[in-house]
Amino acid sequence: MRLVAKFQFTTPSENDAVAQLANDILDKWSGSKFDKKDDGSVVIRQSGSPAVFERSSDEIDGKRRDTFTILEPVDGGDLQTDIDVLVDVRRTAFRCRISLASDSGIIPTGVSLRPPRFVREIVGLGMPWTIGVDGERVFAQHFAVDVEEVPQLEELMFAPQRRLPIVMVSELDGETLAGDVQERIGQDLCGLAHTVRLSHEAAWELTRSRGREWSCYNGAIRLFWPLRSNSHDYRAHPLWTHDNLMRMGTTVQARDRLRGIIGGRILEASTFVADDIAFHDFEVAKLRRAADQVRAVAMGDGDMKALADAYAEENDALRARVDAQDKEIATLQGNIEALTIALRSASSADEAEPNEAPPQTIREAVAAARNKLRGRVVIASETDADIEELNPSAGPPDKILRYLLTLGDLADALSAGPLGQSVPIWLRERNVECSVDSETFKVSEKGKRFRTRVIEGETVECEFHAKPSEGVSPDLCARIYFATATNAPFVKVGYIGRHTE
Repeated sequence: MRLVAKFQFTTPSENDAVAQLANDILDKWSGSKFDKKDDGSVVIRQSGSPAVFERSSDEIDGKRRDTFTILEPVDGGDLQTDIDVLVDVRRTAFRCRISLASDSGIIPTGVSLRPPRFVREIVGLGMPWTIGVDGERVFAQHFAVDVEEVPQLEELMFAPQRRLPIVMVSELDGETLAGDVQERIGQDLCGLAHTVRLSHEAAWELTRSRGREWSCYNGAIRLFWPLRSNSHDYRAHPLWTHDNLMRMGTTVQARDRLRGIIGGRILEASTFVADDIAFHDFEVAKLRRAADQVRAVAMGDGDMKALADAYAEENDALRARVDAQDKEIATLQGNIEALTIALRSASSADEAEPNEAPPQTIREAVAAARNKLRGRVVIASETDADIEELNPSAGPPDKILRYLLTLGDLADALSAGPLGQSVPIWLRERNVECSVDSETFKVSEKGKRFRTRVIEGETVECEFHAKPSEGVSPDLCARIYFATATNAPFVKVGYIGRHTE
């Protein structure tokens, strides 16, 4: 079995009322999931597959631990869920560990891991659950952050004692990805991460306060790891821009793929969290009580052999605990190796450029393109006035920049010789929508005005236009008119502005 996820939190309690509520949720969950046959065997109600479901309870020194163990088949292997609810006079601790075993030795690829429903329900009880005694609160839902809440968000982001990652979701045109990505991620990572939805105004306020390197805007989504070692470097916290996300497919496809990417990383990271010390102390107390009971009987009867056997039994138990800890260390080492491999093999397509903050506005996008494409692509100075008619977030800006940089790739290809295909087809193969104007628009006065531009003192007819955005309001619908040339610069951009046809 390999540990693949761990959920763990605690809350103050003066009696077992919280534990009882948690147990009620677990009983209801198990009652709806499993059926018990007359012969005592257990099957999964939905599939009819055989399963193992065991429940036990131990009490030691005023502490009680309720344990649930579930083993069920999954495609290509087995899934084990171990649940512990531990209560003493001061607090109640909850722990759920999920492990997988595969018939082939690797984790089954068809298993989609999400927090079990009972985890969300227990977190949602309304108790002040925290990560450890001194950790931050755990909540069952995402939070909406507006300008007024930005200072509290910053305090959480940069708190050195923060233990959970933050998933930050920003808006574009008042909407988040697929409209509900923050709700889905909040459910996926209940107890493992904080999920927040930034309003447009809040995103700008955070950018103003911390700089765009630490912000998240224009429909982007960002994962902020807890601040450890080099995590004070903004580049250690992955950012997915809206343009990058939309290259994953439809909004729903992009949403669900991103859920898998972020959820997989955070679930993997959860396996490295140390167990609450309360569970360790309970195990030690249980072991000592068993040894003391045997020792008391032996000494009362004067049976030295029984006493020696008691010490031997205690020694065997301690040895078994050491062996178990060695196995846990080996498991953690295996998890570290698997995580390292996963991080190294993560596709670059899953993230935007991690070393550079995306542009906030079209003006920034054009300025960045001019700087990167100097000598390869020329962008007419007249475009600076054109973009003033657009909403600053049109495109969005990171997509405008990608389109312009792809025109740089086109210039490099043209410098090497004929493309072997039309310019629009060459660009479409690189996720850039491009076409030529209709014959009617070409001969119209408006068409001529936008197609014919003076670029570096030369009159240029821009035959092609790239279309970063479609089906949006006029102030968000951008077009990039450009022409190709037979010598450097091989691409000349004459217009970046509103769609005019």
